[in-house]
Amino acid sequence: MNDQTEPFDLDPALIDRFAAIVGDQYALRDRAGIAPYITERRGLWHGRTALVLRPGSVEEVSRIMRLASETGTPVVPQSGNTGLVGAQVPDVSGRDVVLSLSRLNRIREIDTLSNTITAEAGVILQSLHDAAENAERLFPLSLASQGSCEIGGTLSTNAGGTAVLAYGNMRQLC
Repeated sequence: MNDQTEPFDLDPALIDRFAAIVGDQYALRDRAGIAPYITERRGLWHGRTALVLRPGSVEEVSRIMRLASETGTPVVPQSGNTGLVGAQVPDVSGRDVVLSLSRLNRIREIDTLSNTITAEAGVILQSLHDAAENAERLFPLSLASQGSCEIGGTLSTNAGGTAVLAYGNMRQLC
């Protein structure tokens, strides 16, 4: 058996406990649903998992992380899956749970007085650009993947982009 056909090493009862947090609709367990989450876009990094969780609130993320901490379950956070170094891909053990933040995609507030935008981790960078422009503001981070990369991933990697020398890396913009 190869990495794609071997059974996974995550307890089915534990999978059910995680799935109950987000609901079956947002707990991907079938191989076809999981496939886009276990390979880096260039196909250089491959992993395995029995479960991809797609929470829709910070409270659900908190409950997932609490259960993972209690049970010693490794969690791999994933935003847009546009990274090129493989850090967003689970390892090959099959014991990791992928935590996709893509449903956390709301821009909560645009404050033009303080020139701030409050956005969730799953907001696509282009959506943030559009929201800033609609508020007559500039969000200067510009990346080739801005139509698919998400804010959580740009923060975790401290993305620089084409205007990094003028405006700084993502964490400096946060």
